[in-house]
Formats: sequence, structure tokens, C-alpha cells
Amino acid sequence: MTQDRHNTDSVPVGNGQLISPVEFLLMAGFLAYRAPLAAAAAQAAARCVLHAVLGAAAARGFAYSDILEAMMANGEKSAHMWTLAEQATAAVGDTTAYLRVIRRAGITIEGDL
Repeated sequence: MTQDRHNTDSVPVGNGQLISPVEFLLMAGFLAYRAPLAAAAAQAAARCVLHAVLGAAAARGFAYSDILEAMMANGEKSAHMWTLAEQATAAVGDTTAYLRVIRRAGITIEGDL
């Protein structure tokens, strides 16, 4: 992937749009658990992202992966959930490390070759 060198804190999501790693993680949670009309492949990819990111976060000391995933599964929208998502993505590392985790899980990001 050739990421915009001026915006290394964002994840490309298509059509030139960028979101933060936190938003990407929460979007994956929504697609995996709360979007019944989403394509099965999108839901499967979202679950893959969740497990890869939360697994990497847990391996680096984030102790609330299960709680965060349960909150996503239950459709919770709270400041506490946002804070946990921030902590999880911070545990993974910078955006480059975050994208590396996603790619290792077999997920292709816009711009990947």
C-alpha cells in the first residue's frame, strides 16, 4: 500500500476516504455484529479485522479485548467503548503497525497491490 505520506494517521476505506484506526476498528465491529444486510464476505472480513486487531492488542498488554468485542456485539455506543477502542489501537502501535496487523490477517486495504 502506498499511504499518503502527509496523513499517516489514517486508514483508507475507499473512494479516497480516510478514517482513524479507532473508527476502522469500530466500523469492523458494526459490520461484524450489527449489519445484517451487509454481504457475508464483508462480515467475515470485519470479524477477521476484529480478531486480528484485538488479538494483537491483547498480545501487547491490552486487557479488555473481550469486553470491547462484547460491547460491539451488543451495539453499545458509549464514551467508554470509544476509550477502549482507542486503548486497543494504541496497544497495537502506530497506524503503520495497525495496517500491518490487518494485512497479516489477509485483509487488503485500498491501494494495496
